[in-house]
Amino acid sequence: MNQKLQVIWQWIRDLPHNIRHLFFGWWVLAGVFIVYAASNGIILNTLPLIYPDLVKEFGWTNEQVTRPATLFLLITAILSPFGGTLLDRWPPKKLMLIGIGMILIALACLPIISTLNQLTAIYLTFSIGLALGGLIASMVIVTRWFVRYRGLAVGLLLMASSFGGAIFPWLVGDTLVESGWRQAMLLLAGIGGVMMLVPLIFLVRNQPSDMGLNPDGDDVKTNAEPVPSESTAATTHIGPTLQDAFRSPAFYLLAFATGTLWFCILGVLQHQGLYLGLDLKVDPAVIPDVFIAFFWAAVVGKVLFGWLSDHFDKLLIMLAAVGNLILGLIVLRLVDADSLFSVYLYAIIYGVGYSGAFTMIQLAIAEFFSGSSYGKILGTFTLVDTLSGSLGVFVLGTMRDSMGDYIAAFNLMIALCVVAFLCVIVLMRMNHGQNTELAGNT
Repeated sequence: MNQKLQVIWQWIRDLPHNIRHLFFGWWVLAGVFIVYAASNGIILNTLPLIYPDLVKEFGWTNEQVTRPATLFLLITAILSPFGGTLLDRWPPKKLMLIGIGMILIALACLPIISTLNQLTAIYLTFSIGLALGGLIASMVIVTRWFVRYRGLAVGLLLMASSFGGAIFPWLVGDTLVESGWRQAMLLLAGIGGVMMLVPLIFLVRNQPSDMGLNPDGDDVKTNAEPVPSESTAATTHIGPTLQDAFRSPAFYLLAFATGTLWFCILGVLQHQGLYLGLDLKVDPAVIPDVFIAFFWAAVVGKVLFGWLSDHFDKLLIMLAAVGNLILGLIVLRLVDADSLFSVYLYAIIYGVGYSGAFTMIQLAIAEFFSGSSYGKILGTFTLVDTLSGSLGVFVLGTMRDSMGDYIAAFNLMIALCVVAFLCVIVLMRMNHGQNTELAGNT
């Protein structure tokens, strides 16, 4: 026992030294993690909590109350390639500061809305802010800082949105029930402002070479793709170009698979609050707890699948994630309104599946396309994904309003995920046979 205590004491004594000598990339990752947790955790994963209140207060339909989110996703999709191009040429941190500033202004205005047009204007501001300061910028930064540990680092980064989705409903749940949605939104704006600005200013750095470091903290430079300076970016191409990607059949298979997955992911994220609150009549005080369970499951899923991707074939892990997503949709399709157990079972299974699919999409793109054109290519994939996600939000709302329930929409999503599953199988066969340009550029 004494020896064990000595080991523990030595670890505690060495902790300040280890922290001081920790590779700064992990601090950068912590910074973008907190920013992403607040931005996506609030906009995509927490604001749907207030949809039932908006329906009751303003008399809007399910399609109307989710319409601003649909437009938000559509505009974000259109802007993503432009944002990716800017990120190939300008420091990501600078663009993130502009984007986060716009998000905070929109959040501060949210509690004073009284019309659907005002809500739409706020969501359009969100779209510009996320195009500049959202996932694309964070992914560009993380893939510059990590190569050997990229799977783990990306998994941790993507975990942030789920972490935010678990934390913010918990933070505002009581306020939402006791004081109303406007007070809850004021609380979100205040907490979100601190979480987005402080780490972005003090922790985030553009790339390791700015601090005289190498990716992963290695003493010897790894085979990471060097980032061209602004003066050489136009003439230096390292890794596949956007045109190379467009010529590859596997690009389209991956794009179709990710598009169908995002149709289901964002469709469910934006409508699950409406489905639980208005269709299943789940107690309003319970719904934030269901969201919390959903996103904690997603936290586990993103870390788990990120870790697995560093040890096994990424496409094989992506296949497992899509299978998990299909299972979650089947459980959602069969949820019993009188059984909270089935509601929480859906939240856990679908949360893990959604997060795993999300993580593996980003890792597959980084694995195949990292290089000097990575921002453009990632922006193009984000365009496809976000357009598909906005279509999913719209289709689910329209089908619900026209048919009176979500069952047909759930059947459609299950079918789409089966198609995505088959696309990943084809990608695995192509990749293993080294018959595509993507495999050659991995």
